[in-house]
Amino acid sequence: MDSTWPHHGSSTTGSEIHPIQYLDWYIPRLQQMRKYNLSYSGLQYVWDFETLLAQDLSDVGYHHIPNFPNSEQIIAERYGVKSENIAITHGATQALNIALLACIESSPNNENSIVAVESPAYAPVVQTPLLLNCDTIPVQRHPPAEGFGPWRINKSEWLDALQKSKVLMITPQLNPCGWDYESSDRQWIIDTCKDLGITIISDEVYIDSMKGTDDYKPFHLEGDHCISVNSLTKIYGLGPLRFGWIIANKDITLNAKRAFLTLSGMMASPTIRLANAVFPHLDLAIEKIKQYREINLPVLREMLARQNIAWNEPPYGVFGAFKLPNDFDSMKFVDGACAANSVLAVPGSMFAPELSSWLRVAWSIEPELFAEAILHLEKALISIQ
Repeated sequence: MDSTWPHHGSSTTGSEIHPIQYLDWYIPRLQQMRKYNLSYSGLQYVWDFETLLAQDLSDVGYHHIPNFPNSEQIIAERYGVKSENIAITHGATQALNIALLACIESSPNNENSIVAVESPAYAPVVQTPLLLNCDTIPVQRHPPAEGFGPWRINKSEWLDALQKSKVLMITPQLNPCGWDYESSDRQWIIDTCKDLGITIISDEVYIDSMKGTDDYKPFHLEGDHCISVNSLTKIYGLGPLRFGWIIANKDITLNAKRAFLTLSGMMASPTIRLANAVFPHLDLAIEKIKQYREINLPVLREMLARQNIAWNEPPYGVFGAFKLPNDFDSMKFVDGACAANSVLAVPGSMFAPELSSWLRVAWSIEPELFAEAILHLEKALISIQ
């Protein structure tokens, strides 16, 4: 495999469509069923749907259009907006597609629109615009020079890219480091995009781990030029449902609903019934994340300290990243020393080429198994020093 990071560049169709090479690499490793999985980007949590639904799961699929509450209204109530500002989708990845379709305007002379996309990033965030007749340019977030705290932006570099762009796509709680924006960087992005007439599409599948704190600031609150994308997948541990949503101004939301119906038709009624059942209880998952952080993170901190590895711990979420000793290649580490110890983690090269010596680890599993996993990760780290 030549590279695993996302592809930037010109729009693609047909045989020119880029693979999602991260998944080409990752899915076979998942299938190996290594005992100690630190690669999850979301909470591992088992929901008791039969209790929540007060019925057997086998009954959920029998009624195509049952009489159940409106999902858009349920989401709107949780996020303090009107239902006209909500469009539901089959997960966050589709929501990114739909959001871009809903806000990008045709360029004169059939020129491709340019979308600035934050890097590092999960490949579908970067490569979605390429399928929709857009070209992309990266805008970087860099590790802090002092080694601790939020990853930062270079405003002059961003301004040069934004002046060429129609849309900016970002992931505030950045994958793989887990850090949200430094406050002045965030405000500069919001103000600059507004001044330039740029729409911001914010992939917010991780930020609900901050919900209930003063730091919780979804982008849809920042003006009509901002779109929030979220789902039940990461923070709420419900990836199999493929249930996501867009929060935007009512004109963009109307466009999004039209695009969704055109591409997907109706949302499956079993998905809606399951999502509606879990929504009143979503804070249980956020409390579980807090619990895992309190129990699991000290174990990780202590191990990294023993190995003299610098650790820039994000204040929220379920994952973080660190640089391997001696700039060791993280893919070789995961496929070598980690595999030998039945550990799976995520190489930083999944997100950007400059992160080839970084490793992402998650603390989203139950504490006893996590403690065992960290001991085996330590054995792998010792073997490369």
